Amino acid sequence: MRKLAIFSFAFAAAAAVYVYLLPPKVCLIAAGVCLLCGLALCFLRLPQAKRVRIALFGLTAGLLWSFGYEQFRIAPLREHCGANEEITATVCDFPEATKYGCRVVVRLDGGRMLLYLNGEQTLRPGDTLRLTAKVADVSRGSGEEENLYYSSKDIRLLGFQRSEPEITTAEKIPLRDYPTVTAKAVRERITALFSADTEGFLRALLTGDRSGLTYETKNQMSLVGISHVVAVSGLHVSLIAGAVLLLCFRRRRLAAVVGIPAMLFFAAMLGFPASVVRAVVMHAVLLLAPLFRRENDAPTSLGFALLLLLVENPWAIANVGLQLSFGATAGILLFTEPLLRWMERRFLPGAFRKKHPRLSGLARGLFSIQAMSLGATVLTLPLVAAYFGTVSLIALVTNLLLLTLIGYLFTFGCAAVLLSFLWRPLGAALAWVLDWGVRLVLRVIGALSRIPFAAVYTQSDYICLWIAGFYVLLAIFLFGRCRCKRVFCAAVAATLACAVAFSMLPGDAALTFTALNVGQGQCLLLQPGGLTVVVDCGGSYADDAGEQLARRLLMQGKTQIDFLVLTHFDEDHVGGVPQLLSRMEVGTILAPDQTDDGGNRERILTAAEEAGVAVRFVRQDVTVEFPTGRLEIFAPVRESGDNDGISALMSVEEYDILITGDMDARSEQLLAVRHGLHDIEVLVAGHHGSRYSTGSALLQTVTPEIVVISVGENSYGHPAPETLARIEVSGALALRTDEVGTIVIER
Repeated sequence: MRKLAIFSFAFAAAAAVYVYLLPPKVCLIAAGVCLLCGLALCFLRLPQAKRVRIALFGLTAGLLWSFGYEQFRIAPLREHCGANEEITATVCDFPEATKYGCRVVVRLDGGRMLLYLNGEQTLRPGDTLRLTAKVADVSRGSGEEENLYYSSKDIRLLGFQRSEPEITTAEKIPLRDYPTVTAKAVRERITALFSADTEGFLRALLTGDRSGLTYETKNQMSLVGISHVVAVSGLHVSLIAGAVLLLCFRRRRLAAVVGIPAMLFFAAMLGFPASVVRAVVMHAVLLLAPLFRRENDAPTSLGFALLLLLVENPWAIANVGLQLSFGATAGILLFTEPLLRWMERRFLPGAFRKKHPRLSGLARGLFSIQAMSLGATVLTLPLVAAYFGTVSLIALVTNLLLLTLIGYLFTFGCAAVLLSFLWRPLGAALAWVLDWGVRLVLRVIGALSRIPFAAVYTQSDYICLWIAGFYVLLAIFLFGRCRCKRVFCAAVAATLACAVAFSMLPGDAALTFTALNVGQGQCLLLQPGGLTVVVDCGGSYADDAGEQLARRLLMQGKTQIDFLVLTHFDEDHVGGVPQLLSRMEVGTILAPDQTDDGGNRERILTAAEEAGVAVRFVRQDVTVEFPTGRLEIFAPVRESGDNDGISALMSVEEYDILITGDMDARSEQLLAVRHGLHDIEVLVAGHHGSRYSTGSALLQTVTPEIVVISVGENSYGHPAPETLARIEVSGALALRTDEVGTIVIER
């Protein structure tokens, strides 16, 4: 491996250590130790000393660069955090609609901030905003996962509007924002060219914008292992590079002159995602190396691309797309050729190749696709299992059937869009033909997703242990003395089978309470014995609350929910119900007999009717008895107020969990008095920790040991400092989903 590759990968390892593991001061000490060890090796003649020395210097550089980046780039931005302040920011993207207004990325003092605005705003890149806003560090405004997500995209601040903004429209769009404007124009043109059934898929395939995909389509693609084709990545850059090389009649100089700017513009149009930058750098090196009479070295190109990304932002190492892209590429480089040679020896003997050269060439092409898929899977499978909770068992078949066709759809889809800007009828004619191809792909995906056991669900502690064990086995295989492939494969398969089996074993807890991390919303799962009860299902995360809950239950081997309790019909409590009903069997829905202005009641009733689920409106208290305890559903205590819905009390072996929905303090007090509530072990804070809920009277009456706050990024100030103070005074332990993620309590 080349020197640059060793240095780059060591630099990346140091950035990962800094971001994920060690505090800054410890990292400084570690950098000093690595530097001293590297200098000591300069005076020692040991085998492999040169490589180790380069790796140590790479570790030193990565730790010091990450530390300096935080101190000199990030720390000054934090001066804006705290109280409301007047800011002047420049818009650098088009606004994105939210449930309560819109949000837009802006530049502030050289940094990037995600600004939440009340109501819709007509903005474009280059516009200037002047307003009063509450500014928060991403590490304080969101949970750990969200913090890393924003930081990996170099977004360091969150802003929440506190006054009407003054908008100064830019006379002309800045040159650096032209790709963003082009991307918007391309998305709009795709919507205009293609039918409603196919434009969402084409928009995702060509631009990476998956907002037009339905939850059903996303889920089907995840089950069959083809989601990567709509996450713009190296595959798309490879197709562009291949098309340019073909159009240039394989003339390297011309291909480099045309192809590199085309790939750079494509990356800029998408916002320079890590996976695309990696592919652009590697293909640029591939095109330029022969021109400078240098050998193209894939590991060096890969390491150089990684180094560029991390020098620009060390926190990019936390980007899931970067990890998957570089992992897949590394897996292809390490395993594709050995796998292809093994397939040829096993299935294409020499005599057959001589007798049937054309058939052998076709078979070799199919083997190449499979070998690349397997190679990419080797290093990415654990990451997919950890991040997405699903591992497709038919991904190889799906990629074999569809990858080539999807490649053609991407190429001709780009051609249709470009032609439509030159002469719209010609682009529309090509789009009409492509419509049939997209419909075929979607039908095949839908059919494959209905195959039993198409995927396994992997959200469990056992899977996390397997992931760690997998990389240990891989390290032993690559760098140790044991090079037996069969032993390695058998060990990986055996440990995975054990992990999945243990994940599906029923626990011995009498009651398991789970508060899912769904952002600003609430989704609660109660499992007393063999009963499955869900209270509310809604949130603000892109990963729909219904889908997240369904995957968690399917991973446990459960396909049915006995009771779905909806405290009221606000979007952040019921938004995921339609998706949940499409994925799981539900026995009975219990809901308040209330109207709602948002139309959520009607949507849920329609979804329940389509799924054949009974809906029971709670006008009087309902008690469900089961062998180890009971579930009590309390009717609204007051007729007035949208938030005064139903509440729930789960009691198992003298262990009580109280859920009040969005009740205010007055309703909570009435509830406690009416039903004689006391000595509650777990209380779910009302209204996500609003200052008007979880009042002192309720806390003094029920004396909870733990208060669970289901909350995410929001502009309401949830949880309120007053509420947190009341909980602290009561002596209860406060657990927040935005700080600790999904909360699991077992009794």
